[in-house]
Amino acid sequence: MNNWKKILVVAVHPDDETLGCGATLLRLGQMNKELHWLILTTSAGSKIFGKEYGEKRRQEIEQIKKLYSFASCIELPNETGYMEGMQKVELVGQIIKVIRQIQPDTIFLPFPWDAHKEHQTAFDAAYSASKAFRNPYVERLFVMETLSETDYAPVPLVPSFSPTHFVNVSGFIDKKVEALNIYKSEVGAYPFPRSEVSVRSLAKYRGGQSGFEDAEAFMCIKERYL
Repeated sequence: MNNWKKILVVAVHPDDETLGCGATLLRLGQMNKELHWLILTTSAGSKIFGKEYGEKRRQEIEQIKKLYSFASCIELPNETGYMEGMQKVELVGQIIKVIRQIQPDTIFLPFPWDAHKEHQTAFDAAYSASKAFRNPYVERLFVMETLSETDYAPVPLVPSFSPTHFVNVSGFIDKKVEALNIYKSEVGAYPFPRSEVSVRSLAKYRGGQSGFEDAEAFMCIKERYL
């Protein structure tokens, strides 16, 4: 992580960044890395959730931007709930534009077999957008473990999430929980998967696998050595 410079986290919906790599982002921020947040959907004017929900989401996004000290936050105009029906070429083009603008060396993506169809669509498009001949400055790609999505992948019909990398996030879980609690409509009491107990338990479990007090786990799907 010492040689990482610009990090882009691709979130289908606000809260994916916190669930998937929130503590890692906090650690990277402490290391003075440049952090960027791409949100692929918007709730503004949503036909599904309504105006009030969209306004609450806007307030939450502003709070999260400050908490992680993101250098940029880009929210694409794709209405949440409808991204799956988009033409792939359109979504790929949107993501390519952002990647070329930021020029990240490290990108975090959703797991391709998450239960949510929009997560699957997002991975497919973002992976295509990050090909080396299109964006040669991208050195590494990781997929994240997102509670309530990755853990509900239809195993054994698809490959399970099998970590290749563990990040020591000891000392950052309290702040991750603080970030998650900003999303009041998305969290619930245990045993709901997006709960404080679930977040802390997963960090302990991944820490136990890797010899850390707390850890976040990732699968590295590409790494280039320049």
